[in-house]
Amino acid sequence: MNIGIDVHASEADGSGNCTYIRRILLALLALDPPHDFFLYATDRNHPFYGDIPNRPNIHLRELPVRRPFLRIPFFLARATVRDKLDILHVQYIAPPFHRGKLVATIHDLAFLHVPETFSKFFVWRSKVFIRRTARRAARVITGSCFSRDDIVATYGLDPRKIEVVPYGVSPEFAKNDPARDEAVLSAHGIRRPYVLFVGRLNSRKNLISLARAFERMKAATRLPHRLVIVGKEDFETAKTLASLDDIRRDVVLTGYVPDADLPSLYRQADVFIYPSLFEGGGLPVLEAMAAGVPVVTSNVSSLPEIIGDAGLVVDPLDLDEMGRALIRTATDPGFREECRNKGRSRAELFSWDAAARKTLQIYEDAAGLLFRE
Repeated sequence: MNIGIDVHASEADGSGNCTYIRRILLALLALDPPHDFFLYATDRNHPFYGDIPNRPNIHLRELPVRRPFLRIPFFLARATVRDKLDILHVQYIAPPFHRGKLVATIHDLAFLHVPETFSKFFVWRSKVFIRRTARRAARVITGSCFSRDDIVATYGLDPRKIEVVPYGVSPEFAKNDPARDEAVLSAHGIRRPYVLFVGRLNSRKNLISLARAFERMKAATRLPHRLVIVGKEDFETAKTLASLDDIRRDVVLTGYVPDADLPSLYRQADVFIYPSLFEGGGLPVLEAMAAGVPVVTSNVSSLPEIIGDAGLVVDPLDLDEMGRALIRTATDPGFREECRNKGRSRAELFSWDAAARKTLQIYEDAAGLLFRE
């Protein structure tokens, strides 16, 4: 079977789409199934592709154009015909015409629920093309039951064609490496104790409310903690940072941090907080639980489903509730240890190997539809 995967998002360091496609791809290839894989990139010299196994059934293809309005409908579509695909796997948007059955990963429909956190052009493009992709796909993959139900209700799809494939978490987050942890904190100018957030600097992540809740925690307790915000710039980042100016005395903005350094930042934090307004999967919550750091997150969208009973969920718009959760998690040793243990146990339920095995089964099932027709 010839399987094509659009892997261009693996070149977008620091994004959730990037983490997903990198991890699922490496886990798929580690299974070494008896299929040919055609990987469609836009920069074959990106360092990530050095991790791809050098095997005769793995073909890295560089598409000559990066702009999606040309790359997807023309160059990607043409490549599926040239490579005689049985399956094409994309994230969100597929070519209108292509060879083989379509498998589409749609992580969430945030562009519909919080459109103000995206550009108007992105929202328009997503409304038009993601609906079309979802309806044409033989199978749709998503990371949570919340997103599955949302996609079914929004697009009127048959629930049987949507597969929930929970995301995984890499074993690096659970390792114990004090020497490296110290070196990473020093390299990024971070000193303990601190409360940690990891995610793109987008208003959907609710960073202004987080900073104000943190300020209230400091005023109520005089704890020595600082708030460390890790993430790359995103839509209207400048507005977010401007709003932080008056409360940034105890806020550290690291900017983008390489994936290799993230486990150390998680492991050394006293609390991880992720008060996002909308998420389809919440990868940072999984990573924090695996690293053994107590987690506070939002009680909306997929986040309660991801965390279970392994941490605290709060109303992301209630600053007092968020502040109280931070205080409890930072100051109650017994509760902190309970969160650590439950978080580690829960994170063990999520693995990229399991996600890859289920994804491979989806490919084979979808191809079976092709072969039966």
